[in-house]
Amino acid sequence: MTLHSKIQGTLAMAAIGDAMGAATENLSFDQIRTLFGSEVTDFKKPGETAFALGSEAGQVTDDFSQIYFLCNEILKNDGSLTKDTVIKAMLAWSDVPMYFDRFAGPTTRSAIAMYKDPSLKMKPLPGAVTVDYASKATNGAAMKIAPAGILHPNDIEGAIEAAITIAQVTHDNSLAISGACAVAVATSVSLAPHATINDVLSAGFYGAVRGETLAKEVSREVAGPNVVDRIQLAYTIVNGVGTKEDKLRQLSQIVGSGLHISEAVPCAFGIVALNKENVLQAVIDAVNIGYDTDTIATIVGSMVGAFIDLSDPQFHSLFETVQLANDFNLVQLANSLADVVGFHERKQC
Repeated sequence: MTLHSKIQGTLAMAAIGDAMGAATENLSFDQIRTLFGSEVTDFKKPGETAFALGSEAGQVTDDFSQIYFLCNEILKNDGSLTKDTVIKAMLAWSDVPMYFDRFAGPTTRSAIAMYKDPSLKMKPLPGAVTVDYASKATNGAAMKIAPAGILHPNDIEGAIEAAITIAQVTHDNSLAISGACAVAVATSVSLAPHATINDVLSAGFYGAVRGETLAKEVSREVAGPNVVDRIQLAYTIVNGVGTKEDKLRQLSQIVGSGLHISEAVPCAFGIVALNKENVLQAVIDAVNIGYDTDTIATIVGSMVGAFIDLSDPQFHSLFETVQLANDFNLVQLANSLADVVGFHERKQC
């Protein structure tokens, strides 16, 4: 597979996971199966339990839309990722009511308010759970981090540096950065020509460790469950006894699949580890894990999308639907990103 096709798969599977998970978000593991009669394997129109109520089947939420805006802003900046690039992308994203008004979490909402009016930094913000946006270790740091890996294929340290740049704009703390680096490195390694899922999992774990270490130097340490330890817990569950269904339930109930970075990212790693031979099923399992399903499915899609068979009929149908529902051309976006990456690599030679 070429870099172009791998990036296309990464974007596609992140978008598919987000849009499919929009209908199952906020439901428990068992509620999903009761409400839909079985696991969800295609796009559904979100119902009353979902934040995406009012969206059509196949439309994405905040998760992939932030990836999309970041990628486009990076391209406008000739492939360069800076803090200003990230801020511009987030501000442009916040100007789209269908994304910001309905989906923006408290941490992201507070950060954007501060960038629009710096005087708000130390004032309570409507809808925010804290006056200090940077102290919240939520999964918004990891859901949008795929561009850090895409810009640095098979370049672990480059992906980590880029992930820190992106995360610090909205989630400037040790736990959020650790989770963001884990996913960024996993995405980066997935783009290597002969990568395997095992490579992705081991490199991602290193990313979590390295990200936490660096974050304590450049950011701030915050209280909360440790991302590294929780990834290890997820792997313990995956390698334990029981059926796959049993293990997915344990990931949901023991590791957790919610808003905190130390739930969402370790849960995603566990789901990937359970689906080394079928990356589309990994995203489907994330959609059906319960709670913050759209975010976890976006993260899983970012980590393993590079391995998808672009000719697979089921994937092709989902891919065409998600592009049409959101007016995206992800093939063109992937090609543009791959061209920019290739240009920068040639300049460095």
